[in-house]
Amino acid sequence: MFPLRHIFAVAAIAHIIWIWIDSPKPVYFCPLNREGLTNDWTDENCYWSTSYAEAREKFVSLGNRLREQLMFSQDENAFLDLLDVQSITYDIAGNSEDYSSLQAIDDSTLQTISPEIDTVDAILLTMRVPDDHVDIIHSSGTHGVEGYMGSAVQIRFLHEIFLQNEELLKNKGQKKASEYGNGKVRKILLIHAVNPFGMRHHRRTNENNVDLNRNVLAPDKIKSVIERDPNYFGYVDMDPVLNPIYNPAPRQSGNDLPEQSSYDTIHTFMKEVGSIASVIASIVKIIASKGYSNAKRTIVSAQYHKKAGVFYGGNGRWENSVLAVQHAIDEFAGFSLSSGDADAQSKVLWIDVHTGLGKYGSYTSLIKKEVTDNNLWTSQLNTLVAGLEDKQASNSKAVSSGYEQTVGFINGDVLCPPPACFAVSQEFGTRPGVAVILSLVLENNFFNWGKSEYAYLTSNAFQPRRLSWRRIALRGGSEMLLAALKFQPR
Repeated sequence: MFPLRHIFAVAAIAHIIWIWIDSPKPVYFCPLNREGLTNDWTDENCYWSTSYAEAREKFVSLGNRLREQLMFSQDENAFLDLLDVQSITYDIAGNSEDYSSLQAIDDSTLQTISPEIDTVDAILLTMRVPDDHVDIIHSSGTHGVEGYMGSAVQIRFLHEIFLQNEELLKNKGQKKASEYGNGKVRKILLIHAVNPFGMRHHRRTNENNVDLNRNVLAPDKIKSVIERDPNYFGYVDMDPVLNPIYNPAPRQSGNDLPEQSSYDTIHTFMKEVGSIASVIASIVKIIASKGYSNAKRTIVSAQYHKKAGVFYGGNGRWENSVLAVQHAIDEFAGFSLSSGDADAQSKVLWIDVHTGLGKYGSYTSLIKKEVTDNNLWTSQLNTLVAGLEDKQASNSKAVSSGYEQTVGFINGDVLCPPPACFAVSQEFGTRPGVAVILSLVLENNFFNWGKSEYAYLTSNAFQPRRLSWRRIALRGGSEMLLAALKFQPR
């Protein structure tokens, strides 16, 4: 019989070895030229990125390669499913409240890449389809740091289209136009990094600390939401826990600062650890007293009165990223959803990708059940989504609970009005719910005191750097998108 300490030691060593095996490499060889995309993207980790700039470069470059393929096919009279590729970039740093003057980049021009600028980018694909279809919107990064998951799905999708095109071009496009004699086409709009600031800095909120998924309030609801009792959902009661007044030790830099003694260094460290432990204990205590579901409802329902607080939905004005998304959907893609001018026959499925809640790696589909009541095609979609979710074995009720009174979703009824548009929020599980809340509270507190380096807390909470998680999650994200592409409304 082995001593207990030996068993623990072996288990600890085995765990460390597994973490090392399950961790992605710092760098993968994933060239973005035509030859590299064809021959060297053999590892699915090429779809993942470690920074916003890397993710944007991959997304934009793949759009450029598809445009090059399209121009080449036209020169060679080769037949592709892809009819058109357009791209547009929104620089959201300005104060503009109107994006209607922006135009899509001309098909003959390749989109440029500026790594230092925060932009929302969109690619619009127009493709031949043999049967009835739905148009698709797929968005990533509404919650900044969560964007790496959705970005990976989008990059994988674009790469798969690139490989299909390469095969067709090699064979001079052996598919015949007669296969698509009905002339039907579909549009696929990919919106990358809705919150580029948050994605770049590994924060959930944008540069104004606004949660974009609580910011899209209907004009007739703004006043009532902004002016409602701040404690309507119990936020004020939980405020000391959600927004602790804890000033971490200041960062020291420069040559003229006095050196700390060893005692002072240890004292500062222990004081900081003690303060963090106190915050953690307070959160655990209030969740235990209120119950997880009630505490979660208070948190996810957001607040509109405390700009520096967690889960801040804004002051009633739509953030620039939201305006960019609206323009991309209504003007750039031509869906005209929020304007109310959508075609009577329009059928648009919008998938917005998130991470944080649910079973590790698996996904839950959050939808508004009432939109399916009196509409056949949305009822069919509801059945499709439920079937996919069952295969994931997610605890959907636990994930979706608490959102009953939440408003301002990016793909809510304002920008995605039923029955023309059917919205799905695809939520991928990462860490236990309490750990996710802790990371948000601590990171926001550190950020408000100028310690942005603590963004690793939210980074680890919302995008686990584990090969096993990436593999499961990417499969689920691609599964949902593929099912949407194959869906045929009756």
